[in-house]
Amino acid sequence: MALEEWCFAELARSRPVDDLIQIIVEGNECIAILGVASVIALHTETVSETTLPLFTSQRLLAADHNRMVQDLSPAASLIGFTSRTDRPHIEAIQAANARPVRKAQLSGMVPRFVFSTGPIRDRASEAILNFKNDLPYQYEEHRNNPRAREHLTAQALEYAELADPKNYQAYRTKEDSDQVAIVHVSPSAAKPENVARAEEAAKRLRQTGLWTWASKSFEEKTLSDTHTVEGAIALAREADASDLFEHSNEENEEELLGIRRGAVAATAAIALNFRDGRTQEDLEWARDALRRAIQLPEKPDRMWSPGAVIPWHHAIFVARGLAADLREGTAARGAAHDLLGLIAHPLEVVSLATLEEACKLWFMDPKLTWASLVLALSLCHIPRRPRDHYRQQSEAPHSSSELQAAVEAALAFYENGSGWASLPLPPPAWVKVDPESGRRWNRAYEEYDADDAADTNEMWGEPDVLWHSDQAEKILERIPFDEILSSNAKSAFLDFFAGILDWTNQKNAPPWVRTGRRNRSSTQIFEWTHTLGSSLGRIAGLLPLSDFQTRFLDPILALEGDNCWALLYPLSSTYVCSYVYDAPVIPSDAINILELCLERLLQDPAFKRDAYRSGRFSGFDQPRLVNTLMFVSVEHASLAARYVNGDWTEISRILPLIDRFVRAGGWAASVMDPFLTLCERAKANYPAEAFADQVLAITGDGPDNLKGWHGTFIPARIAELVQHFAHRDAQMTPALAQKFLRILDILVDMGDRRSAALQLGEVFREIRLPS
Repeated sequence: MALEEWCFAELARSRPVDDLIQIIVEGNECIAILGVASVIALHTETVSETTLPLFTSQRLLAADHNRMVQDLSPAASLIGFTSRTDRPHIEAIQAANARPVRKAQLSGMVPRFVFSTGPIRDRASEAILNFKNDLPYQYEEHRNNPRAREHLTAQALEYAELADPKNYQAYRTKEDSDQVAIVHVSPSAAKPENVARAEEAAKRLRQTGLWTWASKSFEEKTLSDTHTVEGAIALAREADASDLFEHSNEENEEELLGIRRGAVAATAAIALNFRDGRTQEDLEWARDALRRAIQLPEKPDRMWSPGAVIPWHHAIFVARGLAADLREGTAARGAAHDLLGLIAHPLEVVSLATLEEACKLWFMDPKLTWASLVLALSLCHIPRRPRDHYRQQSEAPHSSSELQAAVEAALAFYENGSGWASLPLPPPAWVKVDPESGRRWNRAYEEYDADDAADTNEMWGEPDVLWHSDQAEKILERIPFDEILSSNAKSAFLDFFAGILDWTNQKNAPPWVRTGRRNRSSTQIFEWTHTLGSSLGRIAGLLPLSDFQTRFLDPILALEGDNCWALLYPLSSTYVCSYVYDAPVIPSDAINILELCLERLLQDPAFKRDAYRSGRFSGFDQPRLVNTLMFVSVEHASLAARYVNGDWTEISRILPLIDRFVRAGGWAASVMDPFLTLCERAKANYPAEAFADQVLAITGDGPDNLKGWHGTFIPARIAELVQHFAHRDAQMTPALAQKFLRILDILVDMGDRRSAALQLGEVFREIRLPS
């Protein structure tokens, strides 16, 4: 990519195209270099002896076509760029992807050679027409492969059509105009079978467009302008059939039917959710389509998986349609039963979509939402299969009888239960194992060694019922926290979260491991742990601190090492984003909660100057917790209420936290760097006096006590902030000016030239330090 950028820069300097292509291609045996050469040739539309080989290679024409198709969806080229420092790379890739040449392909330039003058025209045509006699087999074995030969021959004949002048038509672009357009008319495309195939492809594209349009509309909670509802219903009814929701015996046909079913079900769900202006006939058709769709059982095959992501699956849209009728009070009898049944669907993506719809119904039927949560969480209990039974990828975690029993239990509670049934907790984190029981195969825990055990005579293992934490964490993300915690289900809800927090702590820090060694968070439940921490961050803003601290925060603060940070970081991050950045009014307990989190962080050995890893934060979560508590974890959010939207006028609210943090750890570059980032973002409002006192407190013991500052831009950044504050507060008090001058003296001793120049500037020239 760097070479491509250099080539475009050289073209901007008027370097000849042929010379440029020769320089980069000559002596290079990598096919990727031909991609750069092709882009240059296409961009400049150069017809020459140098570019001729690019347009007369069947293999290169086909490869460039694939490149063009992939460039139409350029997001893949940004994979791997996630950090703030990657921004220049991201912008460079986006600029390259935005070039018009990315949407062109080599075959589009072939007519320029065909209608050029001189020998190059005949050579180009002859080479392209000869493709069929010299097929570019990828492997030698393909020469005897009829399918490979047929594919390459058909491809060669398509390119040959481009080289035949008889396949072009000329016409004037406008009446009374001298401009003539030459258009290629493909003879093969006009064949009846190809016309039929094109029409079928166009129809399938329209059908695919229906479910994508519907999904986008549901996601944005407003109708996308790709289709009108009337037009979408007309297309869906054309695609519908009485046997559409019946399984086909043809495997290939079944795959195509899946998208068609999704298109019809998606349109039906749209009609029921955006029903204003819909006729009764349209609504009845929609209900009938969804009624047929829900009766189609899942048909697993050898490629099926319960975790497969099938966003067009018809059952997802059945759930959306059922929820719409329940919300509007027009649901048929048994709609609640059908909705609960879909939560037990073998596909996780369908189950979660249905649960999401059920959770949105809390305002009108909280018991249905609660029953849905009970059912969804109960299905996270997965029985362990016998040792001689190996679960296949295409095997559902529950049998049909287990699913039916779970649905019936949830339905019984919904119809006849009283109060709020307990939400199912995970099975025990660990159970004692009898060494003679033959269960030694599942007792080991990969994160710990044998000498970590508190009692080496005891054996511990996982229970016979496992907890599907991957599914459970997605369930937590869909819970309507605000609504439940403002209802009389609050007590049962908090009991559940206290229970899953205790289970998580035991799973990550097993009680059979001796104290002092429970400092490694389990990678097996990484996502679950983070989602639980984030959920607790939401709960923290909805409870008084006294209630939240005893039940939830204190158990987290008591954990060791990574186990603590794995919960404390997502908790703090969610809390800061939801109740500090975004909330119209910051809760009265906010600073107290964050102070407790900060004090726990400051107890880490990284804040002890004489520790082995002093000033160095490790793992995934601890460095992010530092940024969160320094209020720099989010660079910009324009819709926030304060701070990250650029408005730091309320910085006095968080200044005590910042002061405590930077004074305790600013001697380490890992703390000073985010602190300076904060000051740079808030420099219009950050108190200059506080900044001066903080920097002097940090640097007062001399540069030898500053960990990791050497070789960084920290001194230069401090000097820049001193200069800004001195100009911002032009009428500085002599005391503040002296503090800044002392800071500059220290920075000069550290070798910062900017500070030396500032000392001689107008602001500080007349300032004298007391002797």
